[in-house]
Parts: sequence; structure tokens; C-alpha cells
Amino acid sequence: MSPAASGSGTVTKRKRPYGQSCLACREKKTSCDGQRPICGGCQISGEECSVPPPQRTLRRFPGPTDGTSGSAEDVTYLMDKIKRMESRQRRLEEALGVDMQSRAASPDASGAGGDAAMDAEGARYRLTVDEGGNVMYHGLTGWIQDDAHVDSKEDVAPVASPGLTNPAFAPFFSALATHKHISVAPELGDALVNCYFSYQVFEIIQQSLFVRDMVLGGPYYSELLLMAIYAAATRKIDGLGIEERKVQRELFEKLAKEYLAKEMDGMSKIPTIQGLMLLSSNALAEGDLSHGWNYAGMAFRMILDLGIHLAPDKVAGSARLSPEELVTRDKLFWSAFVWDKSISLALGREPTFPPRLGRDPSTIPDFDDEQEVWTPYYLNPINRPFQLGNYSWQPKRRVATFKLLAKLCLILHDIIVELYSIESRLTSLQRVGFVARTRLRLEELWRTVPDTMKHSPGGLAPPPYLFIMLYHASYILLHRPVFDSSEILNAAGHVSTCLEHSAMANMLAVSFTSTFGERMTYVAMYSSFVAASFDISVLDSHKMGVQMAALTRLQTWLNLMDTSGNRVPSIVRSVNNIATSLCTAITRHPTLSSSEPGRWILMRHSTQAVNNLPPLPDWGGLGTDAFDFFDLLGPA
Repeated sequence: MSPAASGSGTVTKRKRPYGQSCLACREKKTSCDGQRPICGGCQISGEECSVPPPQRTLRRFPGPTDGTSGSAEDVTYLMDKIKRMESRQRRLEEALGVDMQSRAASPDASGAGGDAAMDAEGARYRLTVDEGGNVMYHGLTGWIQDDAHVDSKEDVAPVASPGLTNPAFAPFFSALATHKHISVAPELGDALVNCYFSYQVFEIIQQSLFVRDMVLGGPYYSELLLMAIYAAATRKIDGLGIEERKVQRELFEKLAKEYLAKEMDGMSKIPTIQGLMLLSSNALAEGDLSHGWNYAGMAFRMILDLGIHLAPDKVAGSARLSPEELVTRDKLFWSAFVWDKSISLALGREPTFPPRLGRDPSTIPDFDDEQEVWTPYYLNPINRPFQLGNYSWQPKRRVATFKLLAKLCLILHDIIVELYSIESRLTSLQRVGFVARTRLRLEELWRTVPDTMKHSPGGLAPPPYLFIMLYHASYILLHRPVFDSSEILNAAGHVSTCLEHSAMANMLAVSFTSTFGERMTYVAMYSSFVAASFDISVLDSHKMGVQMAALTRLQTWLNLMDTSGNRVPSIVRSVNNIATSLCTAITRHPTLSSSEPGRWILMRHSTQAVNNLPPLPDWGGLGTDAFDFFDLLGPA
């Protein structure tokens, strides 16, 4: 047998000719019918059908030392292949509703390549310290390019003396701080500071550092911050009437603004950021929305100026910062992140302080006073409600609550951007997929909440009430955009689940108010507002039991707002608006209007002194109309 004959079978099996098969069919190793201009397989898959030149030149790949480049034919072939792969990836992402590029940049996607990412970030950003000890950050395009000075061993900041931050010395510094108050009597100053830290929610300030540096004149104290604390505490301290609170608060805010003007002449500092965030909170609670928004914006810009938004392991030069400063910067970042989501929700605006690569709430360090039992503060024991006579809450839960709140705000950021932003590009199919995935994230977060931190019916409201109320509101906000009329009429599907969260939010608001009185915060009121607006929508349900339960909750909600709204004037307009919409909905259903809750609501509306406010616009269809105090529920 000739060599050609003996080897013919082997050659045919190893080098089976493709003939007129297109490139797409060759890559998938499927048969091609050779139809032109498009084969049957490409017609079904929607891919580009292209046929390579009939003659394929055999070539030798260059060796390791061969510097020759590929031919133009090779480059064209590879470019076509890349385009087809990118086209296929885009169709896959659209079908699944995911963005692989954003996932690759997210913290969850940083697996084995995490070290490389840190190196890249460290190469792009670095911290510098000037002659006055002021910290700022810059990147590769900045004026300052002192590569030889970055992270040198001589520049590592000295570690703070552990004796000065030891919790055992807190009473000593507190006693000395009594004589450091300004503009108020020492006893009143102590009372205001203690009241503020007792009810602090967003953990903006660490009490031990503030009091210590108030005594020693350290970097974590300033007159601006002290006046902002006074103003915030005036809204919560007992023993003052409404007019007295107003006069005292305005005085402290005026002084704070004077100190702010002086501090704006200098470099960005952490106490300035903290003071601005407190001024933002006070302004928004009083209805001064523009100043509240702008104060927060200034604080966020200063955070960027100091590089606080960058994770320490992502930026060069962080070795110059002391452990105390690193901890403070980390907590301040998450405080600002949580506050940004809070005001974005309440004002119906997109977040301005996005998540950052490498920032994880799970790494937030413990607070130095974590071992202390929490008790509500009252200046005069006579003003303490009877039910709070022996009230205390278990230690080692403040940092856990703060971590949970930060994790929830990470989810809320995505909900706002993807479902309520006018720039969202999600299709209807992608929106459904996003809701399903985000619901799993919320449920997974709830499973990590210890049972001792969850609210039990009939029990005293735990201090983490803000996180729990915001969790229930988040669940409703997630599902509102995908409700359909049949779900509302039958109280089925997502509506049925949201009814449970609305009932829990209402019950927690009642429990908190009956326990702690009128101390419900701005964000907690917003959360109850979300639940109330949802309850109005289910008044059109065909199920009488669902209607009556929602109407009863709305009666309770109006009662709470009439009581607690005095401390948060900014929500008065929203309460009036939702009350008007509620009365309109009730009059459509004679059974509801004749019920006891219905008669109470209609009577309240007819006798309530309603401010002459202009009607709220209906933003329906714009994609931003379901999550802020003023536009969550347009007039019916």
C-alpha cells in the first residue's frame, strides 16, 4: 500500500476541511448549511455570518525570541472574533439583566485579583501631609508627585497613647470637660452633650475622642462641632417647651454658622465635616431643605478632600495615619454614606455619595464604649416616663446596629439608582430581575439580624428601631414600581408581602412612641410615611379585611404624626398632603367612610387647621415619584 493510500484515512480525520462553513459555525463546531448571505445557524442565533478567504496560508507561529508581528489577515480575523464575542456577551447581559463590567468592579467580584486591584488603586491615589499636618489626597494627574516620599518608614505617624483613649479615663475627661463649655452654663452644657450622645443614630462622632480633645485641645474637637451638638440636643432634651426649643436651637445654630465661617478659611478637618453633617440634620428636620442639602454636600466634598472615601489599603501614604485616625475616618465614611441615603430618600434625589471599592461595613471596628449598657437620658428624672423607669438595653449592640444600617444603605443605594432614577436604563424584564435579586439581598440581611435586636409584639422598642423601620420601608420601596392593578385589587403577590412590612412598621412606630415619647427621628418618620402611602393604595382592594386593616393603620399613623410632628416641622406639609389624599380615597368607598376610623379621619380633616400650601405636583411617569416626603403620594 502506498504511503498516500495508507495515510489517507488519518489525514482526513485530523484535518477535516471546513469547506464553506462560516466563522460562527466553526467556533461552535456545528455543521453549516453554507447558505448565503446568511446560513441557517446564524439566522437563528442572530450572529454575524462571515466566511474567511478560501485559501488559508499555513504559517509558523513565532518563537519566544522572534519579534515578527502577525499578518493583516491574522489581525482582521482576531478583531472579527472579538466583535462577535462582545456582541454575544451584550445579548447575554441584556437577557439576564446584569452588567458584567460593574460586577467585575464591585467588592464582591474582587477575588484572587484583589491584590492586583489594591496595587492599582494604590498607584492612582495617595495621601500627603503638609507642614501643618493637614492631610489630603491626589492622583496621578495632580501637581504633587513625590514618589520617593510615599510610605517611607520615617513618615509613619506615632501611635496614640493608649492611656488617653482607654474607656476607664472617660469619667476623668468628662469631669474636666465640664469647665470647657462655652456660651452656656457648665451644667447645661454637660446635659446637652450627654443627651446628644444618648440618642445619636448615625454615629457621626465618637464621644470619648470628642470629650478628650475638648479637654486637651486635640484635633477631634472644635467650637463649631460643640455648637452643632448643642443645637441637635436641644430638639431632644426634656424640660423645654416648643418655643424655648426654637429660641435655644436658633441661638446655637447662629453661633455654629459663625464658627463655620472661620473654619472655612482653613483646611478641611474632621470636626468641620461632623459639624456640617449635624447642621444638615437640624436644617432638614426644621424644613430648611436647601441649607440641609448644601451642608451635607459641603461635608461630602471635604471627605473627598481628605481622601476619607478611599479604603486605607487602596491608597498609598495611609501608613502616615495613626490607628486612631484610621478608625475615625472609617466610621465617618459610613456615617456620611448612611446620611446620604437618608436625605436622598427623604428629598427624592439621587445619592451623591456612592459606594467605594474596598469599603465593607463588616470591617467597622468596635466602639470604645461598646461594653456600656444603654439607658435613655433625661435631665430631670421627673420627666422620665413610668415605663422607662428601669429600662436598659444590652451592650455590644451599637456597632452591630450601625453595621446593619450601613449594609442596608448599600442595598438602598441600588434601589434608588436602578428603580427611581430618571437615568435608569433597566428594561421591564431587567427591572423584574433586579427586584428579585434585591429581595434576596434584603432577606439575607434580615437573617443576619440577631433575635435580640428584632422587635417583638408588645415589647419595648429596641434602640435599633431606625434600622428595622428603614428595612420595612426598603422592602416596600423595592416592590412599589412593579405593582400591578390586579395585585392591589386582590391583595396578592408583592402587595401581600408588603402588607406585612407595612403592618410591622406601623406597630414599631406605635411601640417606639409609647415607650420613648416624641423622640422619633426624621428617617424613622420617613419610613412610617412610606408604609402609610402604601396603605392608601390598598384602600382600593376588593378585600374588606385588607381595606379596614389599612384604614386603621392610617388612623394610627395620623395620630402619631400629630404628636411627633411638632419636633420635625418639615413633614407637616407631607402629612397634610397624605391626609387629603386619604380623605379622597375614603369617600370613594361608603363602607370605609361610615366606619369608625373613616369617620375619625374625615372629622380630623374637616377640623384640622391646614396651612395654605400649594398643591404638590404629580410626577407620575418620570420615575422619581415614589420615595420622598413631598412627592411620594401626589394629590388624588
